[in-house]
Amino acid sequence: MIFWLSFYLFFFALTAFIGYRKGNFIAGILLGYVLGPVGLCLILLSKNRIKLPCPHCQTLIHKHSYFCPHCDEKVLHTLV
Repeated sequence: MIFWLSFYLFFFALTAFIGYRKGNFIAGILLGYVLGPVGLCLILLSKNRIKLPCPHCQTLIHKHSYFCPHCDEKVLHTLV
């Protein structure tokens, strides 16, 4: 029983951490809690909500950036 509990908690914590890094913390917690290892696979395949592509050079930049560090163009992000 200890093995299964630690197995479950490991995937729950890992899925919550990856969800936090991708900007999907609540989804990470719920997927880790409900699905365990399958939830980990789903959160790994989910879209990153913290970084968005620059409309000019397609480099991934933070969603609150005003200027792209790669091409130095002003960035206007629309809500998606």
